[in-house]
Amino acid sequence: MATNINLNDIYIFHFVSELKSITAASKKLNTSKQTISRKLAQLEESLGVTLIARNTRNFQLTNAGQDYFQSCAKIIEQVEQANAMVQQHQTAMEGRIKICLPHEFNNKKTCSYFMNFMDANPAIKLDISLCDRNSFSMADGFDLAIRLGELEDSSMVARSLGGVNYGLVASPAYLKRFGMPQKCEDLYQHTYIMVSKSSSAVDKDSPLLKCRQLVVNEFMLGKQFASQGFGLVRLPLFMCTEELVSGELVILPVEQCMETRPLSLMFLKDKYMPGYVRKFIDYVVDICRDQDIWTVNPEPYIYLPPKAKTTAAVNQAVSA
Repeated sequence: MATNINLNDIYIFHFVSELKSITAASKKLNTSKQTISRKLAQLEESLGVTLIARNTRNFQLTNAGQDYFQSCAKIIEQVEQANAMVQQHQTAMEGRIKICLPHEFNNKKTCSYFMNFMDANPAIKLDISLCDRNSFSMADGFDLAIRLGELEDSSMVARSLGGVNYGLVASPAYLKRFGMPQKCEDLYQHTYIMVSKSSSAVDKDSPLLKCRQLVVNEFMLGKQFASQGFGLVRLPLFMCTEELVSGELVILPVEQCMETRPLSLMFLKDKYMPGYVRKFIDYVVDICRDQDIWTVNPEPYIYLPPKAKTTAAVNQAVSA
């Protein structure tokens, strides 16, 4: 049984046989003739077969050498095809990218950005999953992940995508019915819609945890309950921009419930990353670079009850 045979020795034998000359093969491979002769002798010894009938005038393969050359030619062709395929993989704008997103990004805005990328790059396929922070792992086959909050895994590369600001929102109809909480203690009297999959959980001492609660596992569902006037919900403000503009939802001026969390795009350190993955990374970073697209200025949408506005108007008139 043949032992100690490696692909380099097969390559050398293939080139010597193809060129019918050790001298010519040494020039092509930039290797000394002595090294090539030694490798051929080692190959023959490992196989227990004479492959080349050597003499000073002629170069000739034995019958066994001819058969071995034909088989080696097929192996080398397959290896070269595999090499070419992998190298093309690094530059081609075609492939599949598996992406992990936090549940906060289950919204129209995220979809529109991904759709724009796919429209511009139809050969690149996106495979998108919503994942809990603790369940995310590159071992699951993800190429990229968008993460909220402070990062802990230093083995990965992180590119900043800005920040996401959160706020407590409700419908005006709910606030007219149950009153406007002015401070944290006032929240005890309200119904809180808790999103269990949030990457930004409320503090364990928060009065929100002592409210009457409805627990849902998706932000979109929580937003729907709030829009219908069921209670208060803490959301990323970019997720409810349309509802804030239309007045369907308003922001409560409870400072303790407002927060901005850093947003990052994460991936493994890999200098041989496929070109299509790099293109997607550049696209995401570029659209976030010049504008903070995931934050919303809360001031225009903070709720002031009609009574508060009337009192303010009266005070202003009196002072005048």
